[in-house]
Amino acid sequence: MPEEQSTSRLEEIRAGRIAKVAKLRALGIDPYPTTFEGREPIADAREQPIDASVRVAGRIVLWRRHGGSTFAQLRDESGQLQIHLRKDVVGEERYELIKLLDVGDFLGVAGKLFTTKTGELTVGVEEFSILTKALLPLPEKWHGLTDPEIIVRKRHLAMIADATNADVLKQRAEFVRRMRAFLDGEGFIEVATPVLESIPGGADAEPFITHHNALDTDFYLRISLELAHKRLIVGGLERVYEIGRVFRNEGLGREHLQDYDLLEFYWAYADLEALKRLVERFYSSIIEGTFGTLKITYGDDELDFTPPWPEADYFELFRGIDVDLHQYPTAEALLPVAQKLGIKEAVSGMGRGRLIDVIYKRKIRPALIRPQFLVGHPVDISPLAKRDSADSSRVQRLQVLMAGSEVGNGFAELNDPLDQRERFEEQQRLREAGDKEAQRLDEEFLEALEYGMPPTAGFGVSIERFFMYLTNSPTIRDVVAFPLTRPLE
Repeated sequence: MPEEQSTSRLEEIRAGRIAKVAKLRALGIDPYPTTFEGREPIADAREQPIDASVRVAGRIVLWRRHGGSTFAQLRDESGQLQIHLRKDVVGEERYELIKLLDVGDFLGVAGKLFTTKTGELTVGVEEFSILTKALLPLPEKWHGLTDPEIIVRKRHLAMIADATNADVLKQRAEFVRRMRAFLDGEGFIEVATPVLESIPGGADAEPFITHHNALDTDFYLRISLELAHKRLIVGGLERVYEIGRVFRNEGLGREHLQDYDLLEFYWAYADLEALKRLVERFYSSIIEGTFGTLKITYGDDELDFTPPWPEADYFELFRGIDVDLHQYPTAEALLPVAQKLGIKEAVSGMGRGRLIDVIYKRKIRPALIRPQFLVGHPVDISPLAKRDSADSSRVQRLQVLMAGSEVGNGFAELNDPLDQRERFEEQQRLREAGDKEAQRLDEEFLEALEYGMPPTAGFGVSIERFFMYLTNSPTIRDVVAFPLTRPLE
């Protein structure tokens, strides 16, 4: 159907439904009442014995009227149930109201359960209440929602057309609940830190900028939770975590969102080895608790999260592509190597850390499929991690990898304020040279660090990205209720 005809038909349907709203009100019936008392979930009603009286409500998803008898299907979050309305039971005047109902409306009914000749469980309606009059029609079941962009933009319609589209959101809720339960059980306390920051820090990312009218000051939406948490460790808390929204003004991608939930936790007096063991237990607990197994399928691969996990060394992985990072101590020396490897993003002016990172992400990480730890990162790409005492060119850092992607990042946190200042100053030089994602020098954080922070291990993971892989979802947008989309023109 041409778009003009489709729009015209939709406007015609909407006008007809608005007229029905007016008729209901003229009859003294509120088409949008506040409640339907005594309602029970449809799933609970379905467990009741035949002849039991039930009181259920839901959206009408199917409607078949035959003279003085009407069958319909009601659906709520818990399930679906057939109802049967008869003129000789509800009365002729009430039965006439059925003419003012449509598929998509919400209806509350009370009556006794019975089974039809075909064996379908049904409510024999004795009374009913109109709860919501829908003004727009539902999408056609078989071909009304085929455009992936519309499905993303109008997730509510996708959920109405197929209730299983809500299952991933329910599963995500269980996943996050188990995260909290595990960390609470380990003695961590949940904290809340500011979304608006005068200096964004804790990650390599370009921030969003907003304006505070009362203060007449620009602020940044946070890109990480890290620096605020470390200040809490300085203040005397020893185990903290937060599940907080962060915002990164970066490109769209299969596993990237501009706003997402980040879990970070910080653990005073713990080292990298203790962090590894905690992360293994943390991941295995939430994965098995949510999915009932530690063997996860993603694409064609079965990924086993059973501890202990293997480890890969960052420098050794580079040697696997014939690049010894120790031989290229500067960006100028490494740039031709990156270009020879066909890295299109490698251009003059990039810092050594950025070049290392882009080579790794393009030429190494995609082949790292099984769940594993990546350790021994160069200091150039880890401005907030403690140096390795055995090799000052490396840091004490781990990443959790699966399916060619990172699903967790942890440090033995840098608590030497002088070393931290030097690294921030180097990051600042990179920013001034044009690297928009390089970290900023944060004097307030550095001052806090100079009061002394105990040895601390920290860890963070993007909940949406990790959950995307665990649910075998093609893109990260599939596990988000309403991902950011380009405005319609």
